[in-house]
Amino acid sequence: MALILLSAGFAAVFAQGSAAKAVGDLWIDILIGPPLVQPFNQVARENDIAHVDRPEQLGQLEEIAPAQKMLIFRSAAEAAEKLPDLAGTIDIVGYNLEHGPGPPLEEQADPLGAIQRMRALADQYGLQLAVGPDHDFALSHGPAMAPYVDYFVLQIQRRQTEPPVVINFVSTLVPQLRAANDQLQISVQVRTEGDMGQIVALLEKLLPYIDGVSILTSPQTVDIAEELLIRLRGHSWFMPMISRDLE
Repeated sequence: MALILLSAGFAAVFAQGSAAKAVGDLWIDILIGPPLVQPFNQVARENDIAHVDRPEQLGQLEEIAPAQKMLIFRSAAEAAEKLPDLAGTIDIVGYNLEHGPGPPLEEQADPLGAIQRMRALADQYGLQLAVGPDHDFALSHGPAMAPYVDYFVLQIQRRQTEPPVVINFVSTLVPQLRAANDQLQISVQVRTEGDMGQIVALLEKLLPYIDGVSILTSPQTVDIAEELLIRLRGHSWFMPMISRDLE
């Protein structure tokens, strides 16, 4: 009876997302650091992504294989300045559009214009475009942004311990995003804090809606990040006594 009540559009989204039978089918996008390069490479697939969020960290991507490489910018202005020298080292350009002190105020005032500028830059340098707007920008401008991007990251990390809140946010917004761009790849962003078993359980509930999972890491949570990689890909054999140089 519940399925009959679903709208045709929502049912189509549900069917499309349900093709991912398990969390192991999701692609992984991870904020990489030197201690995580080896464990990530052990499980990485061609459609996975390793990313850094500062140009000076690009060297950390040199040993990544076979996954894609992404550099995230906090402003379209910075991307326009840096990409001429850096575009050849990455596959995806990322843009975190958030309220607050990061992006320039003019970009916050015209988020769609900023996304269109990033799309033009990505096309100019033959790159894919990923956008990770904060919760409020995702709700207010997400469907308008969707036609211009290849990857859309939903920031749920601040509420990842509140599954009902996350599920409501994702299930409401994703059908709108897919209606605007049926080729869009969508992930949810989690952080390596708390119980990773609960994170995986949340991802299982979100499988009808998402294609991937984006992971925020830190030097202080390397062990937790490794545990999450194991849980996502089902490998434990690659974890024996990895040397960790956190400097």
